[in-house]
Amino acid sequence: MTNDDLNKTLNNITEAWKYPELYENVSKSERWLSGAAGTYFLYKGLSGLFSHPIIGLTGVAIGASLLYRGVTGYCPMRDLAQQKEEQLIPDEVIVTETFITDDLK
Repeated sequence: MTNDDLNKTLNNITEAWKYPELYENVSKSERWLSGAAGTYFLYKGLSGLFSHPIIGLTGVAIGASLLYRGVTGYCPMRDLAQQKEEQLIPDEVIVTETFITDDLK
């Protein structure tokens, strides 16, 4: 992780704290659960980093992302899913054929 990446992440967190209505897409209970689970995974990952490096790094990555989600209230994966749902809804309907019948019995 470079210094620019760290500064960008810290700027995103401060912006999310300043303007929560623009960035929040996670409910309060999910934020608490994400923060608690993220703290646990981060602790377990860091404590097992030297005995099992791959499992430890995986735990650190999952814990950091959950902790970020809990602190900011923003989940990028949920945002992507909502954008995909919005793209699936058609904006307009184009009618190419029309059928007229006189059969009104």
